[in-house]
Amino acid sequence: MSSEASTIPKRGSGLKTIPKYFIHGFAFSIIFIVLVFVWALIFAVLIVIGSFIGFILGFIVLFFFLGGLNSFLTDLIWSIPIKTAWKSLLGHGFLLFILLIIVHIPAVLIEFIVPGLATTIVLFIFNAFIDGFVAKNVAGWWKKEGFEYAEEEKTPKGFLKKCVRCGREIPVASEQCSYCGAKQTEE
Repeated sequence: MSSEASTIPKRGSGLKTIPKYFIHGFAFSIIFIVLVFVWALIFAVLIVIGSFIGFILGFIVLFFFLGGLNSFLTDLIWSIPIKTAWKSLLGHGFLLFILLIIVHIPAVLIEFIVPGLATTIVLFIFNAFIDGFVAKNVAGWWKKEGFEYAEEEKTPKGFLKKCVRCGREIPVASEQCSYCGAKQTEE
C-alpha cells in the first residue's frame, strides 16, 4: 500500500502552479516561434532535395524540436527530468504537436470570428496557460525512471510533520495531506 501511494503524482497545489503554467507556455510559445523560422528553412531545403522524403524528414525535425524544447523547459521550470533519447523526443514532440493543434482549434475559430490585434494578444496570453498545462503533462509521460512528483521527498526531515489522519510525513506548512487529503489542524 505504501509503495502504491508514493507513486501517485502530486499535482500542482492550486494558485502556486498557475504562474508556472503561464511561464512554461509563454516561454514555449516564444522560443517555438523562433524555432519555426529555423525549421521552415530546414524544411524548405529538405523538400527541394527530395519532395516526399524531405517533407517527412521536415516533420521529424519539427517533432525533435518540440520534444527537445519541451523537455528543456519542463526540467528548467518544473524540475522534472525528462528522457532525451531520440525515440522519446520524437514521440514526445509528435504527441505534443497533435495535442497543441487540438487545443488551439477554439482560438483559431475565435480569431476567425473576431479578427484583430487585441484578440490575438488576449488569445496568446490565454493560450500560454493552456500550452503550459498541456506541455507539462505531455512531458510527464516521458519523465525519467525513479522520479516522483511529490514535493515531500525534497523537504528536509526537520521541516516535516505527521499527517493527522494517515501518519505519513508531509511538509510542516501543509494545510492538507497530499496522500490522504485530510485537512491538517493547528497544533
